[in-house]
Amino acid sequence: MRLVLVFLGLFFSVAPAFAEGAYISMSGRGSVSAAPDVAEISVGVTTTSPTADRAMRANAARMNEVFALLEAQKIQRADIQTVQFSVNPQWSNRQTSIDKPLEIDGFVATNILRIKVRNIPALGAVLDALATAGANRIESISFSITDQAPLLDRARVLAVEDARHKAEVFAKAAGVTLGAIEMISETADVASPVFRAEALRLDASPIAEGTQIVSADVTIRWALD
Repeated sequence: MRLVLVFLGLFFSVAPAFAEGAYISMSGRGSVSAAPDVAEISVGVTTTSPTADRAMRANAARMNEVFALLEAQKIQRADIQTVQFSVNPQWSNRQTSIDKPLEIDGFVATNILRIKVRNIPALGAVLDALATAGANRIESISFSITDQAPLLDRARVLAVEDARHKAEVFAKAAGVTLGAIEMISETADVASPVFRAEALRLDASPIAEGTQIVSADVTIRWALD
């Protein structure tokens, strides 16, 4: 009888403490995909001449053609930015001794632009026209979504729904009931590119613009009734 009384005493002293602080914490993820509406390209012109002055003048002449082409393609000046301009010597490749240094064969002038193209279906034609105008360097192409806020809000809703669904499954399996939400925290992963296998076929260069995925991750903690 004494052993039974001791056991009951331990049970009633531990169980209330466990129930009072009991909770379920669950993570959820929501993702929304959409087609990008802006392309950002990095293109430029590199010219070589025996003197630095001639290299710069040749580069400027080609760049003027590039700017005229961009204006004809209705690209706004606010969407064009110079990100690199340099003039560097071009050294000879002849072997030399210690007392005979390398000689300068000429100079290389480089001018790189970052351009936003807000009409993606016209991107292939813009790239082809740039090459025709004298742009001999295409550094990179990336895509983005101008207004990501509505997509992120939708992803947040889906993330909360996902976390609640999983919490309800666990609560039912454990024979408990979800109570009030005690905490919500979020991490967001905005616009990671996922490229489609097929290319966007244009009259000019084929471009695969892919899709952008906006994701939200939440962690929610519920008290248990």
